[in-house]
Amino acid sequence: MEINGVQICNVCLKPSDEVAGAVYIKAVANGEDIHVCTSCIPVIIHGDGSAIKTNETVKEESGR
Repeated sequence: MEINGVQICNVCLKPSDEVAGAVYIKAVANGEDIHVCTSCIPVIIHGDGSAIKTNETVKEESGR
């Protein structure tokens, strides 16, 4: 998800403002826009999507 111009991975919670060179892909899961860092792409491609956190969960767990 994106909060104040910072992308946060909906799988691992990696924020773009703390990781130099991180790349994020914007996608849709369960009807909401999500962001996934390239490190976590294999998790969602080869998995069933259960690793994806909702935007509400990302807000709570990231403290942003």
